[in-house]
Amino acid sequence: MAVHQPSGAFRVSFGEGMARELRRVTGRWWMVALLGVATLVLGVLLLANLATAVGTLAVLVALALLFEGFDEILTAERHRTRWPSYLLGLVWIAVGVIALAWPGITLLTLAVVVGAGFVLAGVGQIAASVAWRARLPMWGLWLGLGVVTLLIGLVALVWPDLTILTLAIWLGLALVMRGLGALWFGLQLRRAHRAVEA
Repeated sequence: MAVHQPSGAFRVSFGEGMARELRRVTGRWWMVALLGVATLVLGVLLLANLATAVGTLAVLVALALLFEGFDEILTAERHRTRWPSYLLGLVWIAVGVIALAWPGITLLTLAVVVGAGFVLAGVGQIAASVAWRARLPMWGLWLGLGVVTLLIGLVALVWPDLTILTLAIWLGLALVMRGLGALWFGLQLRRAHRAVEA
């Protein structure tokens, strides 16, 4: 039995199995929106506290990396090929855990750890976008983000003294943009969920 759902000016037809799956995926809209708000707040906090003590900055950067990783994993369903998002999310989580679990970390060490994480994530994004370009939507964007991430990681490793402030600013801005994007995506899922339920 086909189910017809209005979607703006278009009508979408799909079977009951697809409707059930769509309800399941869009039913989690609130988790994506909540993560978007939390990521946005963390990004603003990171940008507002750039001149704080080393320990606080290290914790904020570590938390920001963890949020980035969880956001990447939770929103992986937006892609047809999900494993690159899962892999990237795991890299960010691993680097965030290392930075958080190392209580006496210095800014220099933090810059090197985060720089290495950026290099790994950048190489992974580049490799995934090239290997899966035929099946990965917007693979050029993935490739560009991979190149930028790799370059930031290399800069962090070459100039660690001046890197941590730059990383904090970059990460803060990235979290603000990712938070706004996740919030928008969550609200779009909510809209889709309401359309499927109607």
